[in-house]
Amino acid sequence: MVTDRKITIERKNISMILTQSPFFVEEMKGFDSLDVNVITTQGFDQDGSTPVNIYTDDRPMEISGAIYAESTWKMQELRDKLLDLFLPKAELEITHFYGGITRRIKAYAEKTPAFSLTKVSKLQKYKVKLKAADPYWREEKNTLVEMASTKGRFHFPLAIPKKKGVVFGVKSTSKIASVPNRSAVKTGMTITFTAKGSVVNPYVLNIYTRECLKLNCSMEDGQTIVVETGDEKSVTSILSGVTEDYIGYIDIAGGNHTFLELAPGDNVFRYGSEGGENYLAVKFVYSTKYAGV
Repeated sequence: MVTDRKITIERKNISMILTQSPFFVEEMKGFDSLDVNVITTQGFDQDGSTPVNIYTDDRPMEISGAIYAESTWKMQELRDKLLDLFLPKAELEITHFYGGITRRIKAYAEKTPAFSLTKVSKLQKYKVKLKAADPYWREEKNTLVEMASTKGRFHFPLAIPKKKGVVFGVKSTSKIASVPNRSAVKTGMTITFTAKGSVVNPYVLNIYTRECLKLNCSMEDGQTIVVETGDEKSVTSILSGVTEDYIGYIDIAGGNHTFLELAPGDNVFRYGSEGGENYLAVKFVYSTKYAGV
C-alpha cells in the first residue's frame, strides 16, 4: 500500500528523515498503544475491586529499518550518521506525519542502533529502542490564546487624513476567553502575565469550576511573569532582562486556588487583578495531547 508516512528524528541541529532513501523503516512499535496501570483495592467479600489510582507508564518505542548503500565506505558513513543521531543521554524529538496529521514526542535512546547484515550486500538492517518519559504525543505547533492583546490596524496602501492621524493598533478590552482543549486528557499550559503599568495581585479564574491561579505580588511596568502549570510546575519573573523564581508568590491559601490545567473540551477563563487591571495582558500557550498516532 502506498503511504505518506514520514518519520523525522531531530537532535539539536541534526535532523534525519528515516522514511526517505537511503533510509527505510520496516516496523514501528510503541507509536500507538499506551501501558496503563490500574491500582485497585478489594474489601472483604467484595465482588470485583475498587480503583484507587490510574496512571500511564513511560512509552517504550522501537524502530526497525534498513540502510541502502552502493559501497562499504558509504554504508559506514550512513551507519555513523545514525549512531551520531541516537546518542546516549541526548534528547530527541520524533515527528510523525501520516494522513495529513503531524504529531511530535520527545524521547531518549534506550538502546542505540544495532546493525545486522542481510543477504543483499547493499542493504543493512538496524534497530533502535527509545523511551519517552512523557508518553503523550503532541501537535506540531503550540496553540496561542491572547487576552487584552493589541491588534494591528496598520496597512498598505497607507493614507493619513490631515488633522486626524492614523490608528496603528487597538487594544482588545475582553477579559474573558475560551481556551479549547481538543485532547481527551487534561493538559498543562504556560500562562504569561505582562504588565504595561503597575499591577497588584494578578489572577486567572476558571469560570466553570471557579478554580483560580493567583499571584500575591505587585508587577512593575514591563514586567512579565511566566507560569508553567504542567507536570514541571514553575513561576518565573522577567524584568529588565533579569529572571527571578516567583514560585513563592503563588497563592495557595485561598479556596480553589491551584495551578490551572485545561480539561478536555471548552475552558473559559477570566483574568484580572486587585489593582491596575487595565494595565494587564494575559496569554495562554498549550499543546494538545494524544495517546497515539
